[in-house]
Amino acid sequence: MIAKTMAVACLACAAVALAVSGIAGGGTKVRMLRGTVGPGFTITLTKAGKRVTRLAPGMYRIVVSDRSTIHNFVIEKSGGAFERSITSVGFKGTKTLNVRLTKGKWEFYCAPHESSMEGEFRVG
Repeated sequence: MIAKTMAVACLACAAVALAVSGIAGGGTKVRMLRGTVGPGFTITLTKAGKRVTRLAPGMYRIVVSDRSTIHNFVIEKSGGAFERSITSVGFKGTKTLNVRLTKGKWEFYCAPHESSMEGEFRVG
């Protein structure tokens, strides 16, 4: 019985510690970005409705609305350190990627139409 009481007390303490660390900023803050590609030959990345040109380093959730089956949405750190296709050609719908953006130049583009459908931003 004492062991069960101790276990319950330990769990309660752990729950309080987790709650306090989240309140005190111990959790990782994830910021939201929105990407769109299509239906025409357009691609965008926004934060709170404004075009992204500069961001602070950290964790971001990128929600991409792909409105055309002939496009995709790729994000890449210049220099090839990171490259990820969030949506694929043939896909139409919404996909989400959580990513840690680090200091440097980043690009987003539609791979089949990269010469006309691309954007860039800086982190740091």
